[in-house]
Amino acid sequence: MGRQKESVQRTSARVVEMTTPTVSPAPGGGLLLPAPRLVDDVYAMDALAFLRCLPNDSVDLIATDPPYGIGYESSWMTRMDGTPRKARTMFGPDVFDASWIVEAARCLKPSGALYLFTRWDVCHLWKAALEAAGLKVPQRIIWDKSHWGMGDLSYFGSQVEDLLFAVKDRHKLRYAKREGNLWNVWRGRVWEDGYRDHPTQKPLTLMAKIVRLSCPPNGIVLDPFLGSGTTVMAAKALSCHYIGCDIDPHWCDVTRQRLAQPYTLPLFTDTTPAPAPVQLPLGMTP
Repeated sequence: MGRQKESVQRTSARVVEMTTPTVSPAPGGGLLLPAPRLVDDVYAMDALAFLRCLPNDSVDLIATDPPYGIGYESSWMTRMDGTPRKARTMFGPDVFDASWIVEAARCLKPSGALYLFTRWDVCHLWKAALEAAGLKVPQRIIWDKSHWGMGDLSYFGSQVEDLLFAVKDRHKLRYAKREGNLWNVWRGRVWEDGYRDHPTQKPLTLMAKIVRLSCPPNGIVLDPFLGSGTTVMAAKALSCHYIGCDIDPHWCDVTRQRLAQPYTLPLFTDTTPAPAPVQLPLGMTP
């Protein structure tokens, strides 16, 4: 985690007030940041500090894609459509940090669920951290992206990504009929409302599937690692409340811009197949 910031940046949308706990001294001295009190808001804050400000049993769904600790720099200088990326993306130090999990579990309602994106080689570490925080991990979900890109080019491309599905007590999935744990959602659907130069941006269709399955109407969706904001975009599109943070103010700004745009795109069905492969010009790779 990065250091805690001095101020909190909020959106103008303020809908549902949350009762916050007493602000207490932060580890190492000083006070915690001003407590987030309202949902339908995003905050430029460190995730652990942010979660400490939220009340117990206050959110219905946590869906997040935390840093995995993969420790490399992307050399991908073009987007999948061939247009240039704004800059290379640093993934940060190769450090596994699950310190936020205990606070996230505290904020989750007994009937709630947590979906955590991870990678196969650290999946067991995240599972152990979730269980140590008192959550149960009944299932691993496999997301088939129907595409591979980043990673070690010496070996097979990573076409799938892992999600850990965790619950606090008894969670009721909101499907019409039982579904499997292999989800086919083409990663190219990040283009549904525009690519944001975020290296791990998730398709809106994928995040909407999670919200549909695990958040009740008018429930609250939390993402403590916003990135480009797709989780809260999905919550808003499905008329749920949302709250989230990112330590990088840039991604909070990107999220605000997305939330401010009128949303008119359809949320595609969960099983929409990937389109046929596109013939690319010589020398261009997806």
